[in-house]
Amino acid sequence: MIRHILLSNDDGIDAHGLNLLARVLSERDDIRVTTVAPADQQSASSHSLTLRVPLRVIDYGDGRFAVTGTPTDSVLVGVEHILKDDPPDAVISGVNHGSNMGEDVTYSGTVAAALEGAILGLPSYAVSCTSWRPEHWDTVEAYLRGHLDALLDQELPRNTLLNVNIPDLPADEIRGVRVAPLGSRQYSDVITEQLDPRGKPYLWIGGNGPTWDEVPDTDATLSQAGYVVVTPLRVDLTHEIMLARLSGLNHEGPLKP
Repeated sequence: MIRHILLSNDDGIDAHGLNLLARVLSERDDIRVTTVAPADQQSASSHSLTLRVPLRVIDYGDGRFAVTGTPTDSVLVGVEHILKDDPPDAVISGVNHGSNMGEDVTYSGTVAAALEGAILGLPSYAVSCTSWRPEHWDTVEAYLRGHLDALLDQELPRNTLLNVNIPDLPADEIRGVRVAPLGSRQYSDVITEQLDPRGKPYLWIGGNGPTWDEVPDTDATLSQAGYVVVTPLRVDLTHEIMLARLSGLNHEGPLKP
């Protein structure tokens, strides 16, 4: 059976990681690829939809389309419009230039594209390389060729996605693949204040890059130790333990002034 996979990302239609992923998959006889990605860079756009300006679709040919919106827009437009009569079997977002671990998954456009796929009822995957300027794309390619089937063959519950982070290391220095929960990161100097050429202050959000809490067997610590890390994520953000603890807030009857 030939699987039809929708590819997207948050780095834009021309990003190297996206086109590497498309090339690797397109070389296979059992996979058919359609790419629908943002027309330009959309990192840290999270799970945002474009509701106040029109979207345009740019047809690049050969099953490649750009959308003038966010990663979430791209997957939604891909599934509900471009591929309305030719639905995909799965969504893969990436390969992102930079890690998506810990709390950063809530900001990530890469993860958001996969999240949208999961919401639309499709098995979905986010794949990232842990460097903003990767040097070892051959390692990413080796993982995709040797281990992607193991991901695609997993039976995922509805509203679930798999988040994969591949260290930017030579392939022979990768220690293995581990399944792990999210870690936690700390940023320093997140907000900097500067002056424009007219002397007026403005703010820049950036920071010096994260330091990771040293919690054993989490995505960040294992990635830093040289492992490819796979983390299952879900759409449902309900805190199950607090749901029970907050039962005392339940109240029957009308509200009184």
